[in-house]
Amino acid sequence: MKLSEIFDYLEGLRREAYVRAVMRNDVIGYIGSYVPVDELYEQNQSEFVIPVHGIDAGILEYSHEENLCPLIDATVTYAKTDKCPLIHSSKFIVVDDFCPVMTREILKLDKIIQVIHGEKIYEDKQINKLKYYSDLTGLQVYIAEYYTKFLTPVERSEILSEILKQVEIFEEPVKFIPVKVQSASGIYSQIDKFYAGKNYRIIEDFCNIKGSYDFVYENCPYCEGKKIKYEGD
Repeated sequence: MKLSEIFDYLEGLRREAYVRAVMRNDVIGYIGSYVPVDELYEQNQSEFVIPVHGIDAGILEYSHEENLCPLIDATVTYAKTDKCPLIHSSKFIVVDDFCPVMTREILKLDKIIQVIHGEKIYEDKQINKLKYYSDLTGLQVYIAEYYTKFLTPVERSEILSEILKQVEIFEEPVKFIPVKVQSASGIYSQIDKFYAGKNYRIIEDFCNIKGSYDFVYENCPYCEGKKIKYEGD
């Protein structure tokens, strides 16, 4: 596939994951930057491990929650209304404990929940090359980083290898504007508009109350930064 075709394919992976998830009985959902995804795959060789936080603001029309940031609100509302195939199909959900509000609300759900505390998970070597050493745009880097999470490790490695073949990789890190956010999955298109024509990279630190951000979600009681409206992918 051409590079443009690869990125078109990647942006459809979350919706494709809906179908894959409902056809399986071995889905493990996770929420957070500190969940050891590789370890979950190693411990459960046949499992399908995927992020399940809500990223579509449309679901908030059905919300009865108050004073929650839209990321938590969307996730909880999807779960309570049973509108998300990814959450519905998860036999259990792993969530890190870096945001006490997210942990509190997820523990209320009618799901088997495992709360973990971990350290920041470093990106794999392929993502590092694309993020820090390639000529990709900030938007392309984020699409590759986020949407390949809906693939198995083998599938992810294969598609990232194909991207690496088609881009220029520099010996020294590229210069870019770091854009620090809690999670960009529901706002990355807006971020790309903010930084149009500039070389930037999205740096996620999912719901870490000790984090320092350029953009934060509305109703976040902990983190400072420019408020940004949640729109969805």
